[in-house]
Amino acid sequence: MKNAPQHPVIGIVGGRGILGKIFRANFETAGFKVLISGRKPDGREILSTKELVKKADIVIVSVFLKDTEQVLKEIVPKMRANQLLADFTSVKEMPVKIMRAAKSEVVGLHPMFGEVASLRGKNIFAVVARGGKLWKILRQNLANFGLKIHEVSAEKHDELAALHQSATHLLSLTFAALLQKSKISPAKIFEIASPSAQLFLLTTGRILGQNLEMYADISLINKKTAPKIRELAKILDELASALETKNRKKLIANFEAAAKFFGKWSEFANTESGRIFEDLTAPISVKKIAPVKIAPNSVAMLGKNTQTELAAREFLARRKLKNPLAPFATNTEIFTAVTAKKAQFGIVPLENSSVGLVRETLLNLFESNGKIRIFAEFERKIEHALISRESKISAIEKVFAHPQAAAQSAKFLTRKLPHAEIVTVENAGRALELAHTSPNSAAITAAEFADTEVRVLAHNIEDSAENATRFVAIGRNFPSVKNAQKSAIAFFFRENRAGQLAAALNIFAAQKINLARLESIPTAKKRGEFFFFVEAERAKNLPVALTQLQKIANVVELGSY
Repeated sequence: MKNAPQHPVIGIVGGRGILGKIFRANFETAGFKVLISGRKPDGREILSTKELVKKADIVIVSVFLKDTEQVLKEIVPKMRANQLLADFTSVKEMPVKIMRAAKSEVVGLHPMFGEVASLRGKNIFAVVARGGKLWKILRQNLANFGLKIHEVSAEKHDELAALHQSATHLLSLTFAALLQKSKISPAKIFEIASPSAQLFLLTTGRILGQNLEMYADISLINKKTAPKIRELAKILDELASALETKNRKKLIANFEAAAKFFGKWSEFANTESGRIFEDLTAPISVKKIAPVKIAPNSVAMLGKNTQTELAAREFLARRKLKNPLAPFATNTEIFTAVTAKKAQFGIVPLENSSVGLVRETLLNLFESNGKIRIFAEFERKIEHALISRESKISAIEKVFAHPQAAAQSAKFLTRKLPHAEIVTVENAGRALELAHTSPNSAAITAAEFADTEVRVLAHNIEDSAENATRFVAIGRNFPSVKNAQKSAIAFFFRENRAGQLAAALNIFAAQKINLARLESIPTAKKRGEFFFFVEAERAKNLPVALTQLQKIANVVELGSY
């Protein structure tokens, strides 16, 4: 191939899938023309696979693993010497062996991620069977996207995949099966478990909440998997024997041998896991809400068909406002939208009567450094319902819920759905979407969002009849609120010295200011670093107290309401 175009045409077979969409968007942003083939039109030009191969310089196959072999065998004879053929398959020996028969350049790729907002920092494997100028161009652009490229042989890739994919998937499956046989729900275990066990439960739930056929195919098609699982089974059997014979010495020796093998990496693991544990209550998997047109006077809220939407509607009705509502996927996105003036103000939860303060809201308020403030608060009774397309609770095998909704309904889940898997999602709207499309599943959300497709199987499933959430309205540079009852403040000490908190409390006491709440909140930036969140009863001499407090601490005013 003498002259490779600097911006070759890229064709993605299966471009409507998750990876296809992600890479298509990144390639188009980088200036490439991208063609896709697929089964259903979505407003774009959809080519047949034959037409796509004819028009593209780089052909990337991104289809289900079970279909990969057949699709590649159709494409390989059509490839020309001046093209590049690649795939996005989770195993590499099988597809690379088939692709080698093509006349073109051949590279097997394995992106180590699913649905993500950014490719920066993510891993991708590359098996370069026959590289050339097109691969150099493609490789450079993958690097430009921020991907970490790991070039290995197909055999080495599958050996590694058998360990970091199949073994971990099957360990999660084994643990889930053990819970099922023990008749203990994951929600109950999560409620009482240590942070490390909670993280393992979340990972297990995430795996079992995705494409199970794909996970099965990854293990079946990879020839390296079965021998590794046999090795794993043998190790487990030896450990079971040590336990049955109460061989303490042997068990400790196994722990010590493993610790020695991990060595200094354990220090890194301890630091990183500590950071993750501090933020364990935050949803791990976040799905972006589809972009919507947002008017400048919009009110930002968390998701569609959520308790926050109901709260926002109630707030607007009370104030006789007609602002349009704009849904965002996360609490952080709401603050970003308000800061960037994409929304006039936002409605976010501050505290639940059962679960306590909403850490994400406090962190975002603190990190806005006074640019975003609370200007109103209101409390709303929260009533959860179990909603499903199924007609009986006994048919439910999986429940989608926001972590707080699941926590607020833990007793019901344990009593009525002890064997159901609890899958945490970013908001109740996403839970409802999944309940619409997933058989034998249900969502925890408000009964108001039931429709002709999904019905309410159980009303008022929250643990406490007094369950309520305090919501706040947040805005940028909002005018002072008349007749404010309280003020919110965040402060942190510039030096870590004994007696500083006592000194701060004495300042408020001297000015006769009553503190309704005082909480320490981890910053999530550095282990052991935190700030204090204070709600003080509004008083004329509060500014005096804050001036004195600023002598020993950094103070951020979070609003009056």
